[in-house]
Amino acid sequence: MRGYIFLVGLMSLLVQGALASDFFSSITGLEELLHTEEYLTRELRSKVDGIRISLQHLEGELSSIEMEHTLAAAGSENYLTNPVNVYRLMKRLHTDWPLMEGRVQLMAEEMNFNATREYGLSFPSQEDVEGAALALVRLQSTYKLDVAQVAAGILNGVKYGSDMSWQDCFELGQQLFEMEDYNNTKVWLRESMERLRRHSSSAHTHTHSPVPSGPDTVTLNKMEATAKSLFQLGDFDTAYELSQRVLQFDPKRIRNWHLGDKGAALPEDVDDVYLPKHSDTYSLSQEFAQYERVCRGELHPTPRGELRCRYSQGHHPYRFLVPLKLEEHSLDPYVVTFHDMLSPQKISQLREMAVPRMRRSTVNPLPGGQTKKSSFRVSKNAWLEYESHPTMKGMLQDLKDATGLDTTFCEQLQVANYGVGGHYEPHWDFFRDPDHYPAEEGNRIATAIFYLSDVEQGGATAFPFLDIAVKPQLGNVLFWYNLHRSLDMDYRTKHAGCPVLKGSKWIGNVWIHEVTQTFARPCDVFRDHEVSLGYEIIK
Repeated sequence: MRGYIFLVGLMSLLVQGALASDFFSSITGLEELLHTEEYLTRELRSKVDGIRISLQHLEGELSSIEMEHTLAAAGSENYLTNPVNVYRLMKRLHTDWPLMEGRVQLMAEEMNFNATREYGLSFPSQEDVEGAALALVRLQSTYKLDVAQVAAGILNGVKYGSDMSWQDCFELGQQLFEMEDYNNTKVWLRESMERLRRHSSSAHTHTHSPVPSGPDTVTLNKMEATAKSLFQLGDFDTAYELSQRVLQFDPKRIRNWHLGDKGAALPEDVDDVYLPKHSDTYSLSQEFAQYERVCRGELHPTPRGELRCRYSQGHHPYRFLVPLKLEEHSLDPYVVTFHDMLSPQKISQLREMAVPRMRRSTVNPLPGGQTKKSSFRVSKNAWLEYESHPTMKGMLQDLKDATGLDTTFCEQLQVANYGVGGHYEPHWDFFRDPDHYPAEEGNRIATAIFYLSDVEQGGATAFPFLDIAVKPQLGNVLFWYNLHRSLDMDYRTKHAGCPVLKGSKWIGNVWIHEVTQTFARPCDVFRDHEVSLGYEIIK
């Protein structure tokens, strides 16, 4: 009986949740969730050993979770950089563990216990779970991934982790349905039903398996409700498939089975009519499609003269002795990579300084430079003063030596981390609204991105109008000018951070302002901005 009381108390903590911590937006903090589940698993295991027969459902699900932690033990960072693992971790903590609470309460019958002990555990919020779900859908769309392969833990042909269960796929389908993403709802629900079919066949083959062969009553109710909703929306095929699975496991429901009144069938081109809540019209544009093609590496670059990889003496005598390794991506606009600019030791120092200060990244579409969170940009960042550490002062000096620009007027160093499907949709770094930058410093004339990590798959910096995709490489610096020599905005420099498919992307952003650059980058006799005006509005 004490075991029951302990379990009910432990489980009641789970539904209380936690304050939103934006776990889904970055790798930083995800280890807390892994430790939370590790703690819950350890505590629950000690009680399950004593009441194994009564907790047969919990035993099967717990074993599955323990298998995940065996995989994670080999390297938590590698485990947590797999978007499928992250989604399943969040889904388990947010959905599965509270469901297990309900089963324990049923076994305890009328027993009621309110726990007050503080365990100091971290739990994902609803926003975190939805963010992890959107990350999978974003990766699926951007890289044209097959749903069955994603569910099998295969990303771009590489097997990284364990499979998603049919319950994982079903919950993901339900979440997407609530977000009105009906196209992705269908494919994930159908994948769920296919996996349920295979699971049931396997369970019948191994009749002595302690794992239940089908869904419980609570899950059947959810499947039935989803089938009715899809039927009323006109998605008859998916509704029929779900209903057949429900009746397979509970034939008695046929007596009261009624899907409801038929609605109008969904149009074939459902995207144009039912735009998902998490999407916008820009995601349906030709420009966005071009961005996704560049992220996939489907490049057809326009010839821009003779591009080279060469040694450069930069703008400091020292570089005659130790030249820079320069790779040219474009000469007009000027986009280059300086290789091996920052050592792994210095990169480790930067990341250590940034982690305690990491906060969810924002965008500033609001008047007066106000910022807000947005699915347009999913990452976390920290702002660091250059004068606070010699490494950061050295970064500015290296940039000055390499480019010749005066680095006196730079914004603070922004260290950013992109986690689960983390991305930054196409944007310009210059400000179109003068209210967003100090008049005495001017606009952002140039951008330098210090790559503070390698990325296993995805995460490239893409320039859709230039057909350029630069893969992150530890220690390299990507540099380009945002403005013409006339200081007009160069609209060709719209760029994006492609979604991280596998890995963790760390970067350091340096934005150099135009004031004091008169002699470093003088203007021409005539304005040179007309060449980019056609790129200002392209849809």
